Amino acid sequence: MNHLAHFKLSDGDESLLVGNFLADFTKGRLSGRYAESIETGIRLHRAVDAYTDSHPLVLASHRRFEPRYRRFGGIITDIVFDHFLARQWPQYDSRPLGCFCEEVLSSVLQHEDLLPAAGRSRAHHLHDNQAMSKYVEPEFIQRSFVYLSSRLRFDNPLDQAWDQFEHNEAALTEDFRNFFPQLQSFVAHWINDNARETRS
Repeated sequence: MNHLAHFKLSDGDESLLVGNFLADFTKGRLSGRYAESIETGIRLHRAVDAYTDSHPLVLASHRRFEPRYRRFGGIITDIVFDHFLARQWPQYDSRPLGCFCEEVLSSVLQHEDLLPAAGRSRAHHLHDNQAMSKYVEPEFIQRSFVYLSSRLRFDNPLDQAWDQFEHNEAALTEDFRNFFPQLQSFVAHWINDNARETRS
């Protein structure tokens, strides 16, 4: 999942939010460099990624793409699932999408002293450009594919992935609609089992 989903899944606990964001910039074993509540957020992010990457519905989404795109199925579904979450946002949150994005990014930026330089840059970019609110826009998703294609250090077809999305949109939408409530349930149980201290 991408930023919007990770933030939504950890919403309501500032330490989980910050840890979830830090996870993209934290590799290897956790060693107590952050507070335990922050490291719990990092572990939550990793648990969400592992659950998502192995889930039958997500793997079914990957198989919907033409063979040369399947290697990049995780990248494509990360983006389009956040697009579906943004489009269906009122089903999952009573706040307007823009208000939610402002709240969570402001919370992260209150702890920017914990972020590495790349993390601070990304957080400010997401906040200042209202980037997560744009996940609802098809044009933004198409540009995201092109941008990610240019970031990879080898030839890839991601700059043409929009065609795969359009061809499979209805089926992918249904995959997401069935998958996300299961992911929410997984996260609720994970937090109950692993993050009691962060909520007390």
